[in-house]
Amino acid sequence: KDVRGPRRGRKAFDLPPKPFDYLVVLDFEWTCAKVKGFGPLEIIEFPSVLVKCSHPPEVVSEFQVYCRPVVNPILSEFCTSLTAITQDMVESGVLLPEAMAAHSQWLERHGLIPLDTAGAPTFAFVTWSDADIMGALHSQLTRLGLERPAHYDKWINLKALFKQHYKREPHGGLQKVVESCGLTFDGRAHSGLVDSQNTAKIAMQMIEQSFRFTRTTRGFGPDGYAWGAKRPAPESAAGGEEREREEGRDGSGAKSKSKR
Repeated sequence: KDVRGPRRGRKAFDLPPKPFDYLVVLDFEWTCAKVKGFGPLEIIEFPSVLVKCSHPPEVVSEFQVYCRPVVNPILSEFCTSLTAITQDMVESGVLLPEAMAAHSQWLERHGLIPLDTAGAPTFAFVTWSDADIMGALHSQLTRLGLERPAHYDKWINLKALFKQHYKREPHGGLQKVVESCGLTFDGRAHSGLVDSQNTAKIAMQMIEQSFRFTRTTRGFGPDGYAWGAKRPAPESAAGGEEREREEGRDGSGAKSKSKR
């Protein structure tokens, strides 16, 4: 969904918007089980791929950390078989706030934050749906009573721009879409880092084909709700019907084929 939120219309004498200097592609993995109503969902893999929007575009860095779930600390067999994330991997990981701090330090090392620093490069997060930031991250931070850092307030849902560029719907899962673009899907699907890398391939191909990433497609307003979201946002152990529609999940917490 492309929900732009309030913005000023362009005037005839305005300069065209400048494209972002970098894209930060991310794809979380989170807890799931073959149990109706499973939850709450907790992020267990926090990855990112940093793409420089040069010509040609290039991947300049990657980030990955595993997170320890707290409410449901033992991963289900279904979750491990789906994501290949093992109990040992999450037990040797960090809590979500620590993962976010490490991620922010990574962004800072590349000069992307603090935001609005004079002369700093511009960037936008890129996801393959609204589920990662609007769903998983937002719901977990809300439940923990933690403030969301401002740099996570807006993002690009690449699905929303795919149709605009390729003039067709992104049918099937992520692997099928990647291959439909004539690209090779490398790695094991449902690994957060692998899915981030392959989502980055689509974004980079779009740049090579002269697409300009100049704006985000979704974000949170001053009231804390995502643009276009129903109010009040429903909440339940499984994330609510609205969140399930946004995340493309069934009640088990597992990502559906619409997400992948």
